[in-house]
Amino acid sequence: MATNRDQPSLGLLFSETGVTADIERSQRHGALLAVDQLNREGGVEGRAIQVLSRDPGGDPDRYRLYAEDLIRNHGLQMLVGCYMSHTRKAVMPVVERMDALLCFPTPYEGFEYSPNIIYGGPAPNQNSAPLAAYLIRHYGERVVFIGSDYIYPRESNHVMRHLYRQHGGKVLEEIYIPLYPSDEDLAHAVERIARARADVVFSTVVGIGTAALYRAMARRYGDAPRPPIASLTTSEAEVARMGAEVAEGHVVVAPYFSSIDTAENRKFVSACQASFPPGVSITAWAEAAYTQTLMLGRAMQKARSWRVEDVQPQLYGLRISAPQGEVWVEPQNNHSHLAARIAEIDSSGIFQVKWQSPEPIRPDPYVVVHNLDDWSTSMGGSVPA
Repeated sequence: MATNRDQPSLGLLFSETGVTADIERSQRHGALLAVDQLNREGGVEGRAIQVLSRDPGGDPDRYRLYAEDLIRNHGLQMLVGCYMSHTRKAVMPVVERMDALLCFPTPYEGFEYSPNIIYGGPAPNQNSAPLAAYLIRHYGERVVFIGSDYIYPRESNHVMRHLYRQHGGKVLEEIYIPLYPSDEDLAHAVERIARARADVVFSTVVGIGTAALYRAMARRYGDAPRPPIASLTTSEAEVARMGAEVAEGHVVVAPYFSSIDTAENRKFVSACQASFPPGVSITAWAEAAYTQTLMLGRAMQKARSWRVEDVQPQLYGLRISAPQGEVWVEPQNNHSHLAARIAEIDSSGIFQVKWQSPEPIRPDPYVVVHNLDDWSTSMGGSVPA
């Protein structure tokens, strides 16, 4: 088998099975689309980029074992993958110990740095801070938190609590449900939400629990007015699973939505529609995986090498015209400059952008308390995309 020593190669760690399979499947195909594009351009030094893909099934131990195998036994030095934070944390010591590189195309809770990880999804100042300002201005100050019971939701809620308190908001409840919630878990959680009478629900539920939560909310409220659910992660994949009639009216913040009407995005959507298998949605995190893989390939081409020590320095000088807009890596913290967009889901399941940042936001993964007034001044009304 060709290895990283004689052929440009990437390892993909995205789950085709398990709790987050819907979204990780979209990420895997986003990465593969970028590899196909790079190879049609001639690959690296005339050699096609090879891909070895593994299905960790959402299990952190399998992510770690597959990362070790791809690096040690197959000679790969560069990986793209992981979704849930505990899977990234399982892979982190592997890439650090073996001097490899992980591109992580997923939003996360912040407060982390590794010289061996390039963070391609938004940090809290790129999603939680603008979302808090938008929700308080447009929906009200009373919020309920609900999340899946693991690292990312708990830490994200810690950040959002500070943001709400800073602006005079009130967190009425903080609820956690299992990654595989039962009907009873959901019914109990939704009843607590209903009793709180919040203006809005901030959800950090991920994976299969997402659609189940939205459906449980729809059943509980029926035709009665209900608080919108606002999320950092809900995507076209979850909307496809829950149905547009359930998703309508809810709010999401992300760097990208497939509905963005730009020439660059129309080209990307057409390419995805031509290459993605049936049932695989075009999502923000597919776009992030595509963009990170494309950046990695461009850095390999620029370095004329596929060794980490040659490729990583080239990443810091690249700016990519991605479907979401211009993206580049901040050398000081290995996080990416990204757009922020806030959308409401319409009756057809389309994400209608109501506000977007004037320019890509510099990543600041360490600061908990951001000044909401910085965002609120531009949120007096809806801002078209």
